[in-house]
Amino acid sequence: MFGKILAYFDGSPIGRRAVRVATYLSGITGAKLIIIASINPVDELDTGFVEYEESIEDSLKHLMEDAKESGIDVESRILFGIPEDALVKSIDAEDPDVVVLPLMYTSGRGFFGRGEPLHSRLLKIYPDRGISFVVATLEGAKV
Repeated sequence: MFGKILAYFDGSPIGRRAVRVATYLSGITGAKLIIIASINPVDELDTGFVEYEESIEDSLKHLMEDAKESGIDVESRILFGIPEDALVKSIDAEDPDVVVLPLMYTSGRGFFGRGEPLHSRLLKIYPDRGISFVVATLEGAKV
């Protein structure tokens, strides 16, 4: 059914849920799971870049262990840059069947300073690739 599932992890509780949803989908379909995270050094200057990177690496390690314990073929990568660029680069390189990501917004300035939802932006970039996008929220996941 699915050959490859790409999950985006941003370090948040919703990001953890996105990876868990992707892990579940990988488990029931036998798809390879690729978990990516991105670190934007400019955004992390206030919080401490090294600490943030270590936190992401530690969380990814645990999420990968959970997937491997379920018998899933899984890899992870940390990319540098904004989430949208990291996702586009990864989607182009991996050609996944499904992309699972947390509900998040692009960096553009829209209503109340928020940009467009990231999944909406990705649907515009990949309108005809046949990629399914699953968006995780704290309440659940939506396709």
